[in-house]
Amino acid sequence: MDDIGGRIEESKNWFERAAEHIPGYKGYKEKELRREADKLQRTYVAERLEDARRVLEELVLDISRQGDLKLLGIVDTENRKLRTIKDRVLYADYGYAGLFDTVKVDEDMLDQLYAFDAQMQEETRALEELINALSAGSPSLRSDLELLDQRLDAMAEHFSAREHLITGVGR
Repeated sequence: MDDIGGRIEESKNWFERAAEHIPGYKGYKEKELRREADKLQRTYVAERLEDARRVLEELVLDISRQGDLKLLGIVDTENRKLRTIKDRVLYADYGYAGLFDTVKVDEDMLDQLYAFDAQMQEETRALEELINALSAGSPSLRSDLELLDQRLDAMAEHFSAREHLITGVGR
């Protein structure tokens, strides 16, 4: 998923390459390809976040088997935060702006959105590593969950900055 734009460019057929020579079409198509790359990037990130969330659900089962019910609420809170972030990433605005829309999205903004989403991919990898390292029997589980909480809050803030980029407002 590292170079989605390159893959999309390579996948163009002869008709799409020929249509690029029509005045005005090339710029329109490039914006559409940027939006598509952004959407693919976010879908990939959301799938990875969902996988991480499932690992947290397994942790809940392991903790409940050990009988340490105090940590269940903490893990459940982190699980809900992770689900919320995943949903925000998956259903985020992908930079479309119609002819009469108030907020206009140009190529520079689409590139910035893609950069935000690429950064989210890196943050997701780090988050996955942390979640995969969690263990119900670990003596540092409580502090590891606090670190997870901080990372989830930072990821939510990062994504709010993305929303602010598009709309001028955020959460």
